[in-house]
Amino acid sequence: MIAKDANRQTKPAKTRQKITYKPAPLPEEGFARLPSVLAVLQISKTSFYNGVKDGRYPPDKLLTPQNARLGRQANPENA
Repeated sequence: MIAKDANRQTKPAKTRQKITYKPAPLPEEGFARLPSVLAVLQISKTSFYNGVKDGRYPPDKLLTPQNARLGRQANPENA
């Protein structure tokens, strides 16, 4: 066996950077990310998806295979 050098320094383990997302205000028209919608509605993700299943909330739309957004249309009464 090879003897380990006592003075040899080891590299510290790489820590994974946690990506956090701060919810942004919802746009008047367009798409929003799920965390923004959940922050406005103040419900959990499970409650939201149960509401989608029940028809209370619109389903999300795939913009790309890995990018889903929730759509929002402007209210014609306010325009």
